[in-house]
Amino acid sequence: MGISERNLASYLRTARLRAQRPGPLPGSRREEAWAAARRAAAFIRERCPSARIRAFGSLLYPDSFGPHSDIDLAVEGVEWPEYLRVWSALDEREPAFRIDLVDVGIVSDGLRTHIEREGVLL
Repeated sequence: MGISERNLASYLRTARLRAQRPGPLPGSRREEAWAAARRAAAFIRERCPSARIRAFGSLLYPDSFGPHSDIDLAVEGVEWPEYLRVWSALDEREPAFRIDLVDVGIVSDGLRTHIEREGVLL
């Protein structure tokens, strides 16, 4: 029993549309990103014990975290130039993920409010 040309065309059209949608990433990559975020937070606290670190951005939303997503971390209590040294070290410590480290003290009020409201304290 075969598939009709009409059904095949419909199937192929739908398959193409699905392939174009980014969709959620398999759970394991996102779980690895969460583990990397926790390791990064622990490293930051080793260097700066009073630091507060929050994860925010696509990592918080399974449908938004894709194969090219980075890890967004917001930090408070890390002084310059230690902030730059920590950020640079994170690149070497977590090569599987790009980590964007955001200093909450210099971001816009809107982003700060978003981070405080939605960010996950690590």
